[in-house]
Amino acid sequence: MHTLIQITDLHLVPEGSLLQGRVDTAAPFARALAAVTASGVRPAALLLTGDLADAGDGPTYARLRELVAPLGVPVVAVAGNHDDRAALREHLLGEPADDAPLDHVVRLGGLRVVVLDTSVPGHGHGELRPAQLEWLAAELAEPVPDGTVLALHHPPLPTANRLSRRIELRGRNALAPVLAGSDVRIVLAGHTHVVSAGAIGGVPVWTGGATSYGSDGLAPDRGERVLIAPTVSRIDLFDDGVVVTAVPVDPEVALALSGAQVDALEAR
Repeated sequence: MHTLIQITDLHLVPEGSLLQGRVDTAAPFARALAAVTASGVRPAALLLTGDLADAGDGPTYARLRELVAPLGVPVVAVAGNHDDRAALREHLLGEPADDAPLDHVVRLGGLRVVVLDTSVPGHGHGELRPAQLEWLAAELAEPVPDGTVLALHHPPLPTANRLSRRIELRGRNALAPVLAGSDVRIVLAGHTHVVSAGAIGGVPVWTGGATSYGSDGLAPDRGERVLIAPTVSRIDLFDDGVVVTAVPVDPEVALALSGAQVDALEAR
C-alpha cells in the first residue's frame, strides 16, 4: 500500500565533522539518499525523525533541503532535542519562523502521518504535554482508510542504555491509552542511535538507527562505544500488516542480482 523511508539523527553540521573530527555526518547521509534513489523504490515520503542539524542552525537546514530535493518526494520533518524549531521551519520547510511545537499532520493519499514534537528547548530529554495528547486523541478519533503512522523523536519506550536513560521521553505511559484501539499502525522514533523495537498501547514502536553514528548495545564492561554503522529504515505498509527493515548503508556486497534475474527466479 505504502512505502516510507525513515532517516534519523543526521546530526549534520555546516562543515567539518563531529566527535573531534572522527565522524563526517554528511557523507553517510548523502550515501543513504543515493541508495534510496538507486533502489528504484519511490517512497510515499521521506521521514526525518529528529536531530537533523547538530547545532540547530539555519545554514545546515538549508543544506539539508538541497540534499533531499532531488528525491522528489514529500519530506516529513520531526524536531529533535538538537533542533531549533524556528530555524527548521524557515530553512528546511520554507515556512515562517516560529518556535511553537512542530505538531502537524501530513496526508499521503489514504495514509495519515501524525508528527508529535517531544523536544524541550535547551534540554536533551523529551516530554509529552497534556494539550498535545488531547490534540492527538482528537485527530485519531476519525480513522483514515490506510491507517496512521505516528512519528516522534524520543521513543515512548524504556531503554537499556545507561546514558540514554538520562534523556528519555518523560510521561511516555500517558501515550498508551491514546493509541489503544486507534488506527495507528506503527510509531517511528529515533534519538537513541540504536536500532530497536517494542510496543506501547498494543502498537509496535520502531526506533531507527542513525546515519551519523550508532551506539553499541553490547559495549564491553558496561561501557559505551560509538559505532560507524549508518542505517536507514524502510517501512512497508501492507493491507494486512506492517514490516520495517533496517538497511545498512554501504555494506559489503557478497552477491547482486539484477531486476531481470529476480524476475526469472520468481517465474521459476
